[in-house]
Amino acid sequence: MLDSSIKVLPEDVANKIAAGEIVERPATIVKELVENSLDAEAKLISVKFSRGGKFSIFVEDDGFGMHKEEALLSIKRHATSKLRHIQDLDSLATFGFRGEAIPSIASVSKFRLMTCSGNDAHGTEIVMDGGKVVAVKDCAKFNGTKVIVENLFYNVPARRKFLKSDETESMNIISLIKNLALAELNVKFSLFQNGNEIFQSPNSKNFGDRINEVFKYSEKFIDFSYAEGDYAIDGAICDPNFGNVCKKNMVVFVNNRLVKSNIVNYAICDVLEPIFPNHRGILAYVFLKVNPAIVDVNVHPMKKEVRFKNEMAVRGFIQRALLDVFKKHGGMVVEKFVQGEGQPMLQNFQQPQLQSLPKGPLLQDSPITPPANKIPRREIPFVGQQKLDIFPMAEPSDRDWKFVGIAFGEIAIFEQRTGIIIFNIRLALSRVTYEKVMAQRDVVSSQQLLLPIEFSLSQEESDRFQRFLPIFLKNGFSVYSFGQYDYKIDAIPEWLSYQDAASLVHRLIGKDNASTKNEQALNMEEIFARCISQVSSLENYGTQDSIKKLQNALLLCQNPLLCPLGNAIYFELPLADMGRRFGTKITH
Repeated sequence: MLDSSIKVLPEDVANKIAAGEIVERPATIVKELVENSLDAEAKLISVKFSRGGKFSIFVEDDGFGMHKEEALLSIKRHATSKLRHIQDLDSLATFGFRGEAIPSIASVSKFRLMTCSGNDAHGTEIVMDGGKVVAVKDCAKFNGTKVIVENLFYNVPARRKFLKSDETESMNIISLIKNLALAELNVKFSLFQNGNEIFQSPNSKNFGDRINEVFKYSEKFIDFSYAEGDYAIDGAICDPNFGNVCKKNMVVFVNNRLVKSNIVNYAICDVLEPIFPNHRGILAYVFLKVNPAIVDVNVHPMKKEVRFKNEMAVRGFIQRALLDVFKKHGGMVVEKFVQGEGQPMLQNFQQPQLQSLPKGPLLQDSPITPPANKIPRREIPFVGQQKLDIFPMAEPSDRDWKFVGIAFGEIAIFEQRTGIIIFNIRLALSRVTYEKVMAQRDVVSSQQLLLPIEFSLSQEESDRFQRFLPIFLKNGFSVYSFGQYDYKIDAIPEWLSYQDAASLVHRLIGKDNASTKNEQALNMEEIFARCISQVSSLENYGTQDSIKKLQNALLLCQNPLLCPLGNAIYFELPLADMGRRFGTKITH
């Protein structure tokens, strides 16, 4: 029979429960240990791991270390040197403060802590197994602290099953250390994977140069700095006028703490989304400094989130800071911005424009010669931004739809005998494009680009892009690499515009691509078709003839009722329903 009496949980059980909140994956262990090193004022931090951190994690620093008594206290829950009274939460200046990380990590691994402080004659070594102390002994004197975590989740196999592949867990650790290296300019980081050095902190002090060096980007960044009252902000944002493709990624630090903050992200998007071209995501690294008394970091056990006492004040400050930055950059002038009501518009901002190609053999005139082993294609001149017709010739529909007009730029309205048809132009175009790509069997004709689409990827993104490469070639793209993770597209299908092609790459490699969430259930061609169907622009669909042609093409599709994502493309508002609303009978 179940004992229903209330009892205090044993310490090892409490530690394992806490570990469920704090130790999600190897990268979170690295984060906790490195933050402890930063709190110890370390200037050199070395991280080594193997098999994605599942087999071993080693973190060494040259911080001020701990005496033996402090080391023994550090393995107990809620033991911390960073906070004494509840009021201290209002002015935290350290990364850690909860006192849960070390005992939680030790409870789900084979754990070893070595540390030495000040003038101690020798260091202290503590060995733990599944949260239980196995040995406490002296070790050789050195400066700082070393922590070794091995065989993660060996005693909770159910948790181990939820870990990702070694490659994915490794990328999480690498990304974490690279982001921390941006925030801590005075700390030298080194990172080793399976015994191989993969990262050293760069020496550049300029934020933009440092970001390019750390993440191997080739972006042009706008560095900025702005202060006002209790707030200060600096960082770097990719230039909307430079380059072709840029993934969307907003990395936010609050008081040098890497966090997720919707307030900061919304403020950035409020100002920048209207002035960025569709094919360029907002790549921003933002370092927000605020008075510790007006921000609460005790929101999440892993300290992933923060809460501001006055969120609207923070949002307004960031908006004013970014507007000030873009006022000064390149002579851009903000026409108007009414907080909460309007959107900024930059008068001098111009989206990339293509020029007409000169007559003559295009490949011979190109400054870059693509590899000779590409799939053959038929090159045709790409004149301006004219988009060629993607629809096959179709017989007029026998449906008696009479075109009425276009509302909101993407809704076509038709009249028929039984009511009114509400027709979504964007969704119809996505269905037609999707079925065209899925039905493609032969290599299609291409148009040569005067300005190639260039983009740089991370290793993980490059591996993903390589899987799509045969499908790109089959559909009329010409893609080749000119660096380890750098690519160019110099030709695209004749029916696709330059901007839509750039947006397609952005969508395929972007982290926010909804289609990638179901990749296990979809083949690569279907993922590609879904993405390309969602980037087609509506600039050529503003006349009755173009809408009628789109309607006829849609009715030839295998599934004219739903878009590739399963949403209805059109619906009917019956005359009978309208009559009931007006309280009278409506006749055709």
